[in-house]
Amino acid sequence: MDNITQSSAKQQPMSDIDVDDNSWHRVSPLAILYFIEKLFLGLLNNIFYMLPMFFVLWDEIKANPWIAAGIIGLIITLITVFAIWSFFVFRYRLSDGTVEVKSGIFAKKHVNLPFNRIQNVKIEQPFYYRLFNYSSMAFDSGGSLNQEARLIALPLAFAKELQQEINAFKPASSMSDVESTSFDEDGNPTNNQSANSNASVETVENTRSIGDLVLHGITSNRIYIILAAAAPFVNDIFEFFGDKLEGFGVDIQSHIDNDPMWQISIYAISLFLLVIGIMTILSIIGAIIMFYGYTLSRTEDKYIRRSGLITKHEVSVPFSRIQIAIMKQDFLDILFGRINLRLDQLNAQIANANVSQSGTNKLIVPSVFAYECRDIIAHVFPEHGLHEVAFKAISTRFIIRYISFFVVPITGILSYIAYHNEGLSAWVVLVISGLLTAIVYGRWCRWGYQYNDAYIYIRKGLLGRERYCLPITKIQRITYSQSLFMRKNKLVSLKIYLASGSYTIPMIDEDHAKRVYSYVLYKVESEAKAWM
Repeated sequence: MDNITQSSAKQQPMSDIDVDDNSWHRVSPLAILYFIEKLFLGLLNNIFYMLPMFFVLWDEIKANPWIAAGIIGLIITLITVFAIWSFFVFRYRLSDGTVEVKSGIFAKKHVNLPFNRIQNVKIEQPFYYRLFNYSSMAFDSGGSLNQEARLIALPLAFAKELQQEINAFKPASSMSDVESTSFDEDGNPTNNQSANSNASVETVENTRSIGDLVLHGITSNRIYIILAAAAPFVNDIFEFFGDKLEGFGVDIQSHIDNDPMWQISIYAISLFLLVIGIMTILSIIGAIIMFYGYTLSRTEDKYIRRSGLITKHEVSVPFSRIQIAIMKQDFLDILFGRINLRLDQLNAQIANANVSQSGTNKLIVPSVFAYECRDIIAHVFPEHGLHEVAFKAISTRFIIRYISFFVVPITGILSYIAYHNEGLSAWVVLVISGLLTAIVYGRWCRWGYQYNDAYIYIRKGLLGRERYCLPITKIQRITYSQSLFMRKNKLVSLKIYLASGSYTIPMIDEDHAKRVYSYVLYKVESEAKAWM
């Protein structure tokens, strides 16, 4: 790559800077916007810990609004100052097949990442970069979070060319040159440019329309998470809306006292449906923002995902890095015949550590049909057969265990309350007990496992279901455990560790578990394939 340029600390023209000049460069001042966003999101992620302070000062703030204005002004000033300071200390250097980044104000950080260690290159375009055709690049080495590097505020053309060079980089050595040389019929050496060009040719594997994204937003609605988070504030919420309605002349208490029960029930159901509708609309909007313009492309050795409405993301994932395939279906997905496919890679734990980036670091294909899902997985895990696996059921002792340790104690406590409190009917206790028992039974029905020469399969769920395909050669560790009661009944729980996380098969026959355990160890040791 010749004369790829970027603004330097001396603000040289772009054409005057060579990436191999072994000098440090400063990024564009647009990087200040990135640091402002990063600091603001960090503040939002920690706002929960600041709530006690606001509760203590709430009365004081209401009496003196200038205090709130002062706090907000101070926060904005600090964020701006630290963003500008972070921009001035940020430096990068590209030389000799290496990317180096210096950053940090109080905790200095110097990352030195050779091209041949970069496993994944991700290009992002937040809306404030898209206006100026700039982007940021994230380099993933497959190691810890502290070993990752990021270049920000780069011209998009520069980022694209740098990405191509990193993907095509080969360690320079005479041995590799000899091994990569081929000869024609006359014995003359030929180059492999055609092979390399074929490896970089992209084929569009899958796209998602707006209709698909709307369906994904509906089926993946996480309203119960929002409702659970709002539960501690339910009284305040009702008081707030009650006061607002009274201001419009609506007396809720009067309606409750005077209206018949069937009419009050209609009000309650209508309110519940309204809340669900609002949350569903928000979920649809979120799905469109995340996956707008979704394109999954495939080259000879990797998948490339491009998506995003406000911030455009481009993630390239080599097939060798994908550790597991997960087919996930909620209840509505099963009803509509759709599947959410997720291909987790080496840095799944790192992605989970950074919640704001977790969605963009995983290869997700939303709301696909079964045949599309099958074909996408087949390029990574040939002959996986995940759609037609005959799963083995786990032991029925699973039902006995959870009924004994959860359902029976809860039923006993509710029965005691009902006996001493006339306000709780025995029928309510029976209904709750029956529902809990049905949940345990439904959970047992979903659990299943199977294995063959190349893969281990796991299935679990309740109303929805998840199916996992684990390549045996990528397993790093496998353990089995027994409690005292499991030992008496000759049952074992297996736990399988991959680079993407751990996966459990609970309460299966001990002899069968030992066969699985022995075969996994034999397969991993005999083939000794790389995890990535």
